[in-house]
Amino acid sequence: MKRYLTGTLVLASVASVAWWLLRERPINADVRAGELVVDDATRRYRVVVPHDSTSPMPIVFAFHGIGDSPASMAAYCQLDRIAADNSFILVYPEAQNSMWSAVNIDPTNLDANPDVRFFDALYSRVVSDQNVAPNRVYLVGMSNGASFAHVLATARPNLIAALVAHSGLRPRDLGPCDDSLPMMLFAGAEDSVAPMIESDAELYRDAGCAVEFIRVPRLAHEWSTRHNMDMWRFLSAHARINAEEAEPDDAREPPS
Repeated sequence: MKRYLTGTLVLASVASVAWWLLRERPINADVRAGELVVDDATRRYRVVVPHDSTSPMPIVFAFHGIGDSPASMAAYCQLDRIAADNSFILVYPEAQNSMWSAVNIDPTNLDANPDVRFFDALYSRVVSDQNVAPNRVYLVGMSNGASFAHVLATARPNLIAALVAHSGLRPRDLGPCDDSLPMMLFAGAEDSVAPMIESDAELYRDAGCAVEFIRVPRLAHEWSTRHNMDMWRFLSAHARINAEEAEPDDAREPPS
């Protein structure tokens, strides 16, 4: 028994070291911070650009939760390596005061939402800097960032190809969804908002939207890293038609 326990401990130690080395090895991408001015406010973001950028690449915008930042989201969601290994651009916008404008919104005038305007400007900036496939623009979000992803899906349905909303509710005052936009909704089984997110999925389905709902066992209000590749496979399976006409009307390069 002692020999068995010793062998088990050795194997566990080897596995831990292997996992640490895999996580810490450099990724095949450039990671840098940027900023731009939108409506007289300086807005910041973090971008991951794979080195293999010879052809137009998909782009994923990742929206953090309340109290988080692009750096902290990158740490807990571990999407940087997924982007580098699968050749898609990954952009982490930063919310003002660490919270996205997804509460008490005006569904009749989403173009005036300051974070929608930030997204428009940021999309325009990244497209001007990088080789982006305009028919493969995706959103992911965590908690409040997931709620804002729902807002963007409503505000820019002709631009977004698919979205993953993790642990965040659809704002109740949003208008009807675009039934052409595929969605994957995640919630931890131990998260108190899971039943409401499942209700969001049913609401979308009733409206004719294509929705997958994933309830993750033994998970609370946190990102399910073990589903990262499932998320990417879902997103990458979708592309918009006539994307060259889909640039948002309000997208613009902000004044320097």
